[in-house]
Amino acid sequence: MRHTASRAALLRWLTLGAALSLSAARAAPDVFVAYPPPDYRVAFDHVILEGSVPPGATLTVSGVPVPTGPDGLFMSWWPLKEGTNDLRLVARLGTQAGTRTLRVTRTVTRPLPATPTAISRSSVQPTQPLEFWDPAGDTLPERQVPVRFQGAPGGRAYYRVADGPALPMTEGPAGTYAATYAVPPTGRLAGATLTVSLTGRDGRTVTVPAQGTLSIAPGTARTVTQAPASVPGLGLNASGTRLTTLTGEPLLYPRDGMTFRAVGRAGNDLRVRLAPGVSALITAAQTTPLGFAAPSPLTGGSLQVTGDPTTLNVRVPLGAARPPFTLTQPDARTLSLTLYGPLSAPLTSPDGTDLLLERLDLRPAGPNVTQIDLRLSAPAWGYAAAFDGPDLLITARRPPTLNPLRPLEGRVITLDPGHGGTQNGGAGSLGTPEKNLMLPVAQRAADLLRAQGATVNLTRTADVTLGLYDRGLSAEQSGSDLLISIHANALPDGRDPRGVRGPEVYFTHPQAQAAAAYILAALRAALPELGPGAGLKPGADLALTRPTTQPSLLIETAYLTDPGNLRLLQSPAGQARLAQAIAQGVSTHYAEQARISGP
Repeated sequence: MRHTASRAALLRWLTLGAALSLSAARAAPDVFVAYPPPDYRVAFDHVILEGSVPPGATLTVSGVPVPTGPDGLFMSWWPLKEGTNDLRLVARLGTQAGTRTLRVTRTVTRPLPATPTAISRSSVQPTQPLEFWDPAGDTLPERQVPVRFQGAPGGRAYYRVADGPALPMTEGPAGTYAATYAVPPTGRLAGATLTVSLTGRDGRTVTVPAQGTLSIAPGTARTVTQAPASVPGLGLNASGTRLTTLTGEPLLYPRDGMTFRAVGRAGNDLRVRLAPGVSALITAAQTTPLGFAAPSPLTGGSLQVTGDPTTLNVRVPLGAARPPFTLTQPDARTLSLTLYGPLSAPLTSPDGTDLLLERLDLRPAGPNVTQIDLRLSAPAWGYAAAFDGPDLLITARRPPTLNPLRPLEGRVITLDPGHGGTQNGGAGSLGTPEKNLMLPVAQRAADLLRAQGATVNLTRTADVTLGLYDRGLSAEQSGSDLLISIHANALPDGRDPRGVRGPEVYFTHPQAQAAAAYILAALRAALPELGPGAGLKPGADLALTRPTTQPSLLIETAYLTDPGNLRLLQSPAGQARLAQAIAQGVSTHYAEQARISGP
C-alpha cells in the first residue's frame, strides 16, 4: 500500500514537473535593464545600455542585434538621436519573445539665434542676493561681482546697478556677455536691483533684472561661531560643513566653537574674513551669531610639545580665542598648521623638541596668518586638531612597535562595504547591485585579517542603510589604524565604457599612500584579468578618504561597466579572490612597517 501510494505520488510529481517545465518553456523571456533607468534624460549622444536576458536568449534593440554573453549579459554603447529615443528591446528564446520599451531623451542646449533679440532669463548672474558689510576692509577682488548672461549673439550689452549709469559688457564666446562690477568701498545700497540689457542686430533692446540683489551696509560686520555639535568627529572633514573659497574650492574644515568674522552674505552663505584679503564662504545655517564685536585675539606664548612612544601632542596657546585654522599634510612626515587671527603676543617655539618631533618651524605667513610646520620623526598613522581648554591641541599617531612574525596582531582595521540598504550603488547588470557584491568581499577580507591577529570593525554586516559620515566615525571611534572602503566602479554618463577596466585606489592624504600602493599591487598581481586599471588616485575629495584620524582609502575593485570585470565581481570565486588580494595588500603593508621599525 505504501509502495502504491509512493508510485502515485511520484507520478503526480513528474506530471507537475513536466507541466512546470512546459510552462517555463512557453514563458516569454524577461528583459532586465540595469541602466539607464526608465524615462531617463541625458545630455550626451550615447548612453551605456546594460542589463541581461535569460541565458541562451538573443537580443535586439530597435531591430539591431546586440551581443549577449552565455549568462545573458549585455552592455552596449548605444547612440542617441536628439530628443526622444524609444528603444524597443526584444529578447527571443526558442519560439518565445519578451519585449520592453525604454525611453531615453537626449537633451541638447542650443545658443539663442541672432534674431530676434532675446536674453535667457535663467542665465542672468548674480542669481542670489549679495551683501557687503565691511567693503572698506575688503580688497578689490573681494568686492568684485561677476555679471553674466546668455543672449542673442552679435549685440551690444550693458548693465545697471539701481539707477546708476549703464556700464558696458563684453561678448565672448558668442552669445555670452560678461562684466565685473566693483562694489565701492563707501556708500550704501539696500537690495538694489541689477539689470542687464541687450540691443540686438534687429535694433530691439531687451532688459532683464537679475534674480540677485545688491546691498552695501558698512559697519554691520558681525562675529559668528560654528554651532555646537554641528561637526561630527575629530577628523572626518565633512563636505557639508566645510568652508570654500569664493570660487568654490575646498578651503577649511571647521571645528565646533571655531569663530569667524562675517563681513557679508551671498545667498545662504556668509562671507567670512579669515585674514586681510582672505575670504571664505560658510553656510549661515551652521553658525551661531555672537554679536558685532570682533573676535578675541590669540594670546600667544610658547607652544608645548609632549608625547609618548605612540602619540605626539602639540599645544598652541589661544586663550579665549577660537580662530579658524587648517591642518594639512604635505608629506607623510609633515603636518602644516595655518592659523588665522591677530596675536596679542608672539607665538614662540618650545626650547627643545620631543623625540617624536624632528623639527618645529613657526613663521608669519601674511597679515594675521601664522604657519606652524611639524616635521615628525616617523610617518603619521593619523592626526587631528581640536580646541582643548585654552589651547589648540594637535595630535599625531606614530607607527606602533609591530611583531615582525605577526605584524597584524593588535591592529584595528575598519572595512566599509560600500553602500547598503536604500543605497544600491552602481547598477548590477546581472541583477545584483554593487551593495550586495561588496558585502561578501569585505566579510571574507575581514575573516582573513582576523586570522592574522587583527581586530576588524565592519561598518555593516547586513543590507542596512548607513549615513555617509557614520562610516568614518565608526573608524574613528573604534581607534582604527586603517579605514578601507570597498566599492565597484562605474562610468558616468558621456564616457565610452569600452576598454575601461581594472582597479583604482583613492586617497586624500599622504599618510595613506603606502597602504594604498600595497593593496593596488596585490590586486594587480592576484587578478591580472581585471586589467591594470588607472592605479593610484591621490588627492581624492571623497567622504571616505578625507578622514585623518587614521590613514583612509577607498578601493574601486573593478568596473561594473566592463563585462569581464562584472562577471568576476558577480562570482563567489571572484569575490573570494578580491578579498584575498585586499587582505594580502594590508598584510604586506604592515609587514613592511614592521621591517622598517624593527631593530
